[in-house]
Amino acid sequence: MPNMETGNSNVSRAEEIKVLANEAFKAHKYGQAIDLYSQAIELNGDNAVYWANRAFAHSKLEEYGSAIQDASKAIEIDPKYSKAKHIWILQARRCLSCHGQNQRCSKGLPTSVKKLCPNDPDASKKLKECEKAVMKLKFEEAIAVPESQRRSVAESIDFHSIDRFGVAIWMRNLILKAIGFCSILYTNFIFNQMPYFGDWMEMLMNSCLTDFDGIKGKTDAMSLNSAPISPSINVLFSIYFIIIGTSPSSSSVPTQVALAPVAVAVVAAAVMLVGTAKPAVVVSVLMVILVVLGAYLWGSCRGSGVFTKRGIMDLDVEPQYSGARIEGDIVTLDFVKKMMDDFKNQKCIHKRYAFQIVLQTREMLQALPSLVDINVPEGKHFTVCGDVHGQFYDLLNIFKLNGLPSEGNPYLFNGDFVDRGSFSLEVILTLFAFKCMCPSAIYLSRGNHESKSMNKIYGFEGEVRSKLSETFVELFAEVFCCLPLAHVINGKVFVVHGGLFSVDGVKLSDIRAIDRFCEPPEEGLMCELLWSDPQPFPGRGPSKRGVGLSFGKDVTQRFLQDNNLDLVVRSHEVKDEGYEIEHDGKLITVFSAPNYCDQMGNKGAFIRFEAPDLKPNIVTFSAVPHPDVKPMAYANNFMRMFS
Repeated sequence: MPNMETGNSNVSRAEEIKVLANEAFKAHKYGQAIDLYSQAIELNGDNAVYWANRAFAHSKLEEYGSAIQDASKAIEIDPKYSKAKHIWILQARRCLSCHGQNQRCSKGLPTSVKKLCPNDPDASKKLKECEKAVMKLKFEEAIAVPESQRRSVAESIDFHSIDRFGVAIWMRNLILKAIGFCSILYTNFIFNQMPYFGDWMEMLMNSCLTDFDGIKGKTDAMSLNSAPISPSINVLFSIYFIIIGTSPSSSSVPTQVALAPVAVAVVAAAVMLVGTAKPAVVVSVLMVILVVLGAYLWGSCRGSGVFTKRGIMDLDVEPQYSGARIEGDIVTLDFVKKMMDDFKNQKCIHKRYAFQIVLQTREMLQALPSLVDINVPEGKHFTVCGDVHGQFYDLLNIFKLNGLPSEGNPYLFNGDFVDRGSFSLEVILTLFAFKCMCPSAIYLSRGNHESKSMNKIYGFEGEVRSKLSETFVELFAEVFCCLPLAHVINGKVFVVHGGLFSVDGVKLSDIRAIDRFCEPPEEGLMCELLWSDPQPFPGRGPSKRGVGLSFGKDVTQRFLQDNNLDLVVRSHEVKDEGYEIEHDGKLITVFSAPNYCDQMGNKGAFIRFEAPDLKPNIVTFSAVPHPDVKPMAYANNFMRMFS
C-alpha cells in the first residue's frame, strides 16, 4: 500500500511540475522548461507527453540530438501517440541543419515516417519536401565545380576595375555544370528516375542564373517548395522566365550568354517530348555539350559582349549615389560611421565599397594564425562579445553602451555574426569595416554559422544574394574560411566559439597547427572548437545538437591545467541572462543577441576584462526595436516550414 500511495503521489506531483514546465515553455523560457520536464520524468518516466514536450523544448534551443532522443522515447512508450509525426519533423530539421550530414541523416527518413505515421498526410507531405531538398543538395553537389578546378573568387577581383570577370567565371562554371547535368541525366535514365527531370532542370538553371539580378527571384516562383508541377510544364516555364524574365529594374542578359542555358532547357524539353530512349538521351547529351561550348566560343570571339555585365559588375560609383564613400584605399572612422547610419536607415552600401571592405578583410585574416594571441596592456581593457546573429540594431546598442571599436577600446566578436537575424549583411560589413579601419580594434573568431551549409539554410546566403549578388555569396564563403578559430588573451583566457575536445592532451600548439582554410569538417579538433557544448556532469557525452560533443568540468579543468590557462570563454548557446558561469567558475558562456529571433525573451551580454588581473566584468542588456523585417526572412523555404 505505501508503494502504491508513493506512486500516486509521484504521478500527481509530476503533473503539477508539467504544468509549470508548460508555462515556462509558453514564456519562451526553454531551458527552464527542460529542467522542469526532466523533474517530471524523474517522477513518472512512463508518460510519453513529458518526453515529447521536452523534445520540443530541446528543438527550440537547436539541440536536435537531444530532441530526437526524447521524441524517440515518447514513441517507444506509446507507439500510437498522436504526435508521432513530430519525430520526423525534428529529424528532418536536424537533417538540414546538421553540419554537412544532410545525406547521412536523410537515409532513414522514409522508413521512419512510413512506420511511425503511415496514414498521416501532413507527415507524407513533409517527407516528400525533405526528399526533394535532399535531392537538390545531391544535385548541387554533383554539378558543383570540382575543388581542383575551382578558382578563388577573391583572387579574380580587383575592386578598382571590376567589370569583366563576373560573366567569364559564370560561363566557365556553366559549362562544367552542364556537363555534370548531362551525366546525371544519363545515369538517372538507367535507374528510371526521369520523373525528377523537371526538378533537375530547374535546379541547373537556378544554379547557373543566380548571378543575374532579377532572374533568380522569378525562377524562385518555380521553387522546389511550390505545389507539384508537371516536369515538362516546369521546364517550359523555366525557359519562359529565362527569355523574358528580366524586369526593367534588373540587369540585362546578353543574348549569347542567355543562349547557353536556353539551349540546355530546349534540348531537355525535347527529350521529355520525344521520348527517353537511350539513343535519344545520348544524342541530347552531346547536343547540350556542343551548344554550350559553342555559345562560350561565340561569346569569346565577340570580346566584351559576353564578358561585360552592365549594371551588375560595372562598379563605377554613380554621381547620384549619396551613401558612404571610401576615398582611396583607406577605410576611415568617418566612413564607418556614415555606413552604419545608412544601414540604420535601411540604405545599401555601393557594391564597390562592399568589395573593398571584404577583400581587404580577407587579406588581413589570411595572414593570421588559427589561434591568435591578444596582448592587453596593464591598465587597459578588452571586450568579448558572443553571437550577434544578424541583429544589427542590437550591435549598434552594444557600441552605444560600450563605445565604438578602437585601438583603445578593442573587441573580440566570438563567431556567429550572421544567420537567423535578417540584418546579417549589415552586421558583417560593419565588423569587417572596423577591422579594415584598425586591425587591432576588433578581432573576429569563426563560429559554426560561418559556413556554407549553415548560411544556405539559415538566411545569410539568401540575404546576400538579395542585397548584393551571387558573387558576394561565394566571396563571403571564402573569407569565412580565413577566420581564426580561437584566441588567447594575455596567455590566460582561452576564447572559442563552441567548446573543447573529445580527447585529453590537446595543446594550444595543436590548435595553431589546424589548417582552417576550408569548410568545417564533420569531426576532429576544428569541428569540436565550433560545435561542442559544456554539460553539468563530469566526463564527455553525445552532443545535444547531433554535432560535436558535450564536455564536463573535469574536461575543462584538465585543458586549463595542460595549457597554463585560467578561464574558458565561449558562446554558441542562448542564455536567459545573456551569460552563464559554469564548471566551478572556469567556463563562461556569453551570448550577445537579446530576444533571440524575436521570441526567446533573453538578455544579451558582453564581458569586459581589465588587465592585468583579467577579472571578467559581465554587462547585460536588453533588445532594442528594429524595422519590421522578421528573422529568417531570407532563409531556406524548407527550413522556414519548420520554424
